[in-house]
Amino acid sequence: MQTEVSVLSFISAALVLFPLPWYVRAGNIAAMSIGIWLFIVNVVNAIDALQWAGAYQIPSLLWCDITSALVTAFNVAIPSACLCICIHLERMASFCQTSTFVTKRCRILLECLMCFGVPLMYAALHLIVQPRRFDVYENFGCRSAIYPSVVALFIVWIPPLVLSLLTLIFCGITWRHFLLHGVQFSRTRASSSLTCGAYIRLVSMAVSEVICTIAATVVAMSFNLSSGLAPWADFTRDLTEILSFSSAATPSSITAMLIIEWALVVAQSFFFIGLFVFGEEGRSRLHEALQVMRRAVSFCGGRSTCIAELKGTSMIQRYVLLYHQQISSEYI
Repeated sequence: MQTEVSVLSFISAALVLFPLPWYVRAGNIAAMSIGIWLFIVNVVNAIDALQWAGAYQIPSLLWCDITSALVTAFNVAIPSACLCICIHLERMASFCQTSTFVTKRCRILLECLMCFGVPLMYAALHLIVQPRRFDVYENFGCRSAIYPSVVALFIVWIPPLVLSLLTLIFCGITWRHFLLHGVQFSRTRASSSLTCGAYIRLVSMAVSEVICTIAATVVAMSFNLSSGLAPWADFTRDLTEILSFSSAATPSSITAMLIIEWALVVAQSFFFIGLFVFGEEGRSRLHEALQVMRRAVSFCGGRSTCIAELKGTSMIQRYVLLYHQQISSEYI
């Protein structure tokens, strides 16, 4: 199982980087942040699966502190970014947004705050309901500990659900505006990078991502609150305490929760890359990338052959052979 976790996580981490250059050129900070957060969490899951395969010791406290906080912040990072995407698309479809330098700068600042500032603030607030430093699970790595109480309900689990529901509401409003002004939108955005197809794919991506977030939040909340809410008066905090669980000592419900959370991150990654590749611009970018790889492979192969032919030749003959090899590789 751990081999599949690490391999799929590394593949997902590599794939989510593919659309980022297009989103950077389009100035879509929210979509770019989704790719960044998915890349971070996939890399963390892959490394944890390799590091803690058959072990539950702690090789690095700093690594666990950082990764557990990043995984916690990821819970609200995705719905926050999707909410920004839907708000921007709604304003475009309703023709309420004026394209000026000031409005664009304000939108970029707001999206940076929502996509990176809010998740980091959420991870900091998580310390309020964190009874110990972190928990370590064999085969899965480090996770933040949560004291199951009413306070944790409002700090940990309700914010992702609220952001996800707001995203779905704005998606519905966005889709309504698009149906009402679809013809006008297609005419005004004909020369823009955001075509009707790209618009629909962004809305679909936002819906898919927040549905996965809702599922992950509901699963985590149900498993953590399966024994009921603990009274806040009994809460104690010891940030020097670390609990390590072997696979035999880990409850089956916790193991199932960790597997479901990992699978949902992989699903979010494939939604992110899949809906981009389905578009015309995605296919063209994929074709360009394949052409670059093909030329690089052919150039490297031709260069190695040319180097083998250069042995025993003069310096002038070497330059001539390298020149002809480079010219011929450009026409492959």
